Amino acid sequence: MLVIVSILYYPALGFGLYRFILYQKTVTKRVVKRIVVDDKGVHYERKNGTTDHILYHNLEKYHLTDEYDVDLSPRNKIYVLKVKHNGSVTEVDFDGVDADYSCYIVNLRALRRRYIQGIIYFRPDLRINPSVYTAYNINPVDFTFDKKKYGTAFAKALAVLILLGSILGCIMLGLVKWLSKDQIYLH
Repeated sequence: MLVIVSILYYPALGFGLYRFILYQKTVTKRVVKRIVVDDKGVHYERKNGTTDHILYHNLEKYHLTDEYDVDLSPRNKIYVLKVKHNGSVTEVDFDGVDADYSCYIVNLRALRRRYIQGIIYFRPDLRINPSVYTAYNINPVDFTFDKKKYGTAFAKALAVLILLGSILGCIMLGLVKWLSKDQIYLH
């Protein structure tokens, strides 16, 4: 039986490790070292030396009347900007890809705000979905971070977590009391 299991297990383990190594190689090629937002657009400097650009003048309008030109796209429980760039839909990611989780982008909010502000100034013909401002807590008038909205959302989430934790704690305490009452001691 052990021989049959090892014949199936070790090739599967080897194939899994091979796929994992290939995945790590592709991810490390995409690792972003630096993100710059300027008057031309956003520039991604990768660790392998290449630079990717999403420039304002290459952004395109959607020809549908009910479609916003700049919108949000959900990815891994966060929202990223979705624009039409050079004929295809592109996600503008300000988190970058880091396979080792060795760096953290400190000015993430400022980069998003600056890019959206650049779209407004350099491409006023593009329509931005109002939910972009809400999701990123940006004031659409002066492009400042709306601390009040962010604080309110954080306080609501914290209150829900505390409430759920309290309810779960009460249920667990009730179960412990109920189970300990019916327990028979043998001496």
